[in-house]
Amino acid sequence: MKIKITEKFVRIATICVVTYLVCFGIAEAFFPVRPFWNDEWRLVYNIKFKSVNALWGTLDLLQECPRIYLTVLKKISSFFDYSYTSLRLPPLVVTSGSLLFIFYLRKKIFSKSSILTYLFILVVVSSQTFTDYIVQVKQYEMDLFLCLVALWQLMTLLELSEGASVTKSKYLLLCLSFAVAPLISYVYPITAAPIFPIILLRAMSSVRDKDRNKSKYLLSLLFQLTLVSVCIVILYCIDLKHVMADDRMYISYIRACYHGVRESFIEDLWMLFSLVGSGFLFEIIFGVLGLAAFSYGIFRAAKMKMQHYSREECFRSYAILLLFVILCLFLSGKLLGGVARLTAYSVPSIAILIVILLEDVKEKYNYVKVANIIATVLFLGLFGNIISTCINTFTYVEYSRRIKTYKQVSMALKEARVNKVPLLFTDQVRGDKIYDYPPGPGRIMANTITTAQIQGVDTLCAEVILKVNPEYKVWDTIPVYLIQEMKWTGEYMKQLPEQYHSAIATDGINFVKVNR
Repeated sequence: MKIKITEKFVRIATICVVTYLVCFGIAEAFFPVRPFWNDEWRLVYNIKFKSVNALWGTLDLLQECPRIYLTVLKKISSFFDYSYTSLRLPPLVVTSGSLLFIFYLRKKIFSKSSILTYLFILVVVSSQTFTDYIVQVKQYEMDLFLCLVALWQLMTLLELSEGASVTKSKYLLLCLSFAVAPLISYVYPITAAPIFPIILLRAMSSVRDKDRNKSKYLLSLLFQLTLVSVCIVILYCIDLKHVMADDRMYISYIRACYHGVRESFIEDLWMLFSLVGSGFLFEIIFGVLGLAAFSYGIFRAAKMKMQHYSREECFRSYAILLLFVILCLFLSGKLLGGVARLTAYSVPSIAILIVILLEDVKEKYNYVKVANIIATVLFLGLFGNIISTCINTFTYVEYSRRIKTYKQVSMALKEARVNKVPLLFTDQVRGDKIYDYPPGPGRIMANTITTAQIQGVDTLCAEVILKVNPEYKVWDTIPVYLIQEMKWTGEYMKQLPEQYHSAIATDGINFVKVNR
């Protein structure tokens, strides 16, 4: 029996897999099932232990994040006592907004609805950054959301340039988005850059054609572009220029992600497209397909005049220009390639180019079977990637130990706080397998968050990870001391100040109460 794959079937399947992802995110946000990790520990430490004013200075532990976005996270999480959910939920809310935007934009970007257009949704949703950071305390989900906002802004400006009637509420929302977006994302100016040439060329075409109905909107278009330009300048002056002057992050990425040696431009170009896929096979597929779609897009754009561009072709031009901007930043050394999360905002544009290429292969050049085979492989792979990513979150080798460590350390911290006694902890609270046991008890150590740690070394000390745990309360702190090994707790108790007659000791997995 032959099964016919219809647009309705693909739409329902897409909605189901996206709903599955959201449910997965809700579970992660409301239940402590996902341990924090390196960059989250570092960012949460700043949120938790710096005042709002201090967040606008140099951040500790080698972190950079848009300060307004960081301030909002500080306000929300501090109100809820830096609980697990208050740290996990804001990224999920942003992700949910992105999902609604993606479905909306699919209908607006492409000239006709077809099965292939659902690839736009799935390519974005299945990308590594989108799925990995769905509840993580980092700015990458906001970057993805704002790159979708940039597409909506372009769409609305195109409507204005065409003389279409735009409601007051939509116009005010457009103004608000242009005013706010540059202030909460470092990469938004990159995603907004291609809007300028497209809209200015469309506006000039309207003036040349002496189309009064369209040219009267020129002033409104110029106002919007001026507004976003001013806000980008403000972002640079109050925040971004300090980030760009700090080369610690650059050196850290070179050391951690590139093993001390920068990749070539050709490698960056390949990975810009290939890292849209997940896994060796799909990295190859998206690398080849992405480069083909990019090249084809340039070819098609060069053959047409701007005034003849349809809405879909304007979005294709936007995608091409954005990728050109990114490639120029690679060449100039201002942007590092080869790491998916650093160029995640390019994924919607790459998805647009791929969908348009496959539609043209199918409709314009009549290679129906070729387009259908490629689309089938992509659909199966993208559906499978979204489902497997969620499963892999709970099945990777270190997961069981790390989540158990997180929960046990939480219990130890609570026990120490309730009993108002110190906490003795070992390096194992990091959740890693550390078995380098010393031959003797050694000395207990307090204040192990050294200047080197604050400035940002590769490996965080255990005390940072301990204090980032939501059960370590900023309003009711307890003394904490690093020890070498649990079996000598009696010796460590003798080293504590005399006023302490008992303490809680933990190695991350076990914790016990110890009396002097």
